[in-house]
Amino acid sequence: MKHSFYKILGSILMAWATLSQTGYGQSNDLPEISISALPQSTEEFSALQAKLADSPQGGAALFVVATILYAENPTLGEQCLVLACDAGLLSKVSKGGYQGMGFGASTKFLIEQLDSKKHVPYSYLKGTSPENGYKVALPWVVQTQTNPYSGNEKDGKIKLFVKCSGADSPRPISLAKDGQGIWKATEFSSLMVGIRAPK
Repeated sequence: MKHSFYKILGSILMAWATLSQTGYGQSNDLPEISISALPQSTEEFSALQAKLADSPQGGAALFVVATILYAENPTLGEQCLVLACDAGLLSKVSKGGYQGMGFGASTKFLIEQLDSKKHVPYSYLKGTSPENGYKVALPWVVQTQTNPYSGNEKDGKIKLFVKCSGADSPRPISLAKDGQGIWKATEFSSLMVGIRAPK
């Protein structure tokens, strides 16, 4: 009986390992998104969003840009994060946010993790590393990929994986397409998690 248990357990672990290699391992790199300048206002951010976020990878890149803005200017950054996120994450607020809309307590808590980890957003830029302090000159490039479990872009919802120079694997972000055809974040908690400390 004990022997059978371990035989079954071994089979399960082998199947899991095979699935990991043949499923999650089959990632597909998406076209890179290049950012030539950091927006200095919500108007500039909206213009860049209209230009680039008509694809899921563009929406993911604009979310990264918004987190960088938050690290450099929390007020402007929060406004741009509101613009970069799906309406389902937003609610009416009396202060802060953008045009009367902002984040609930749990989402705001996630974003505020960047207050003490300002280097995290820069780890999603190509060419950064702990060794160079996550610094890289403009233009910035954001790299994303899909895997067999990402879903289908045609459904208007998809999960992408943003390459991260401070972690061992890309980090997931879920996005949905709004009524104007702009892709916005619906779940992004993994992008707020700590990374290797800059040297």
